[in-house]
Amino acid sequence: MSTVSVLPVSVAPVGPGVELSALKYVYVELTVKCNLKCHFCDNAMRNLYRDMPGDRFREIVSQLQPGTKLALHGLGEPTLHRGLVDLIAFAKTRGLYVYFNTNFTVATDDQMRGFVEHQLDELRISMSAGSREAFESYSGRDLHDQLLARARRMVAIRGSSAKPLLRAVFVLTRQSYSEFPALIRHVEDIGFDELQVQTFLNWGKPRGPEEPTDGCAIDERERLAIRATMTAAAKSATRVRIILPFPPDGTDADVEETLQPGRCQWPFDAIWITADGHVTPCCNLHDPRQLTLGTVFGRPVGEVWLGPQYESFREKYRRNEVDACQTCPINYGQFKSYTYG
Repeated sequence: MSTVSVLPVSVAPVGPGVELSALKYVYVELTVKCNLKCHFCDNAMRNLYRDMPGDRFREIVSQLQPGTKLALHGLGEPTLHRGLVDLIAFAKTRGLYVYFNTNFTVATDDQMRGFVEHQLDELRISMSAGSREAFESYSGRDLHDQLLARARRMVAIRGSSAKPLLRAVFVLTRQSYSEFPALIRHVEDIGFDELQVQTFLNWGKPRGPEEPTDGCAIDERERLAIRATMTAAAKSATRVRIILPFPPDGTDADVEETLQPGRCQWPFDAIWITADGHVTPCCNLHDPRQLTLGTVFGRPVGEVWLGPQYESFREKYRRNEVDACQTCPINYGQFKSYTYG
């Protein structure tokens, strides 16, 4: 595959306030329960066993405008919510674009048939290992074979239907990048439509001597090695579209553009709703015990979205005063997408 397209990164607006119509992405966490213990996941609440009640979900979704993109995931595993298919069906009757991320290791045939019947728009299956050993190493569970079997079953159940689009999601870390070539072979063999790479790595150059060093920072040698492995593997694929976070030409043009903050759209077009109804700004600030901008249980979504707490947060973001944003790659425009295929 030699064709490469680029999805540009938007620059956040600078004017005061936003309108309710600007809310384009709504993330509704159906559960905090999860059967895996992935080392790169920050789900400190996975053992609280909280699910969002169906009536609360319907109350929230009924307020959203047709065409809104609704993600049914948070920190937990969506397929562990017993009402998942019914909630998808309801959201689709409201004219929403519905999708979710899943580890897919416990999905049932009934759920898979429901995804097709109710025209789920996208199913994003987390696949960050090309081998059984690597999967167990990062997830804490020996479920790699079950994952592959369920993915094949999903392709079979979908048959000739156009939906859901099937996307494998690979989390790029220092440890995982060498697994990418083997994963591509699995993904093509199974019959996925797309394979997207999401990175937790700090891909840009240091933004200054004050920048803290964390486990996501990589040096020039590592960056070149990772790019070479990933790009070569992507170019070798023939039966799946591959989405990488960097271009194929080996230049630093994409890195040079990531030196200034203020490139995140989350405060201005997206909202994160936890399983117990709290509203937080994004996936990075997801824990309501650290920051909450209100609750939508018994309160209109628009009232929170346009309320003083949210606008105060937006103003802090515009002034680059949100601590959690300082080392977030999204804030520096590092989540570009380059599609091979």
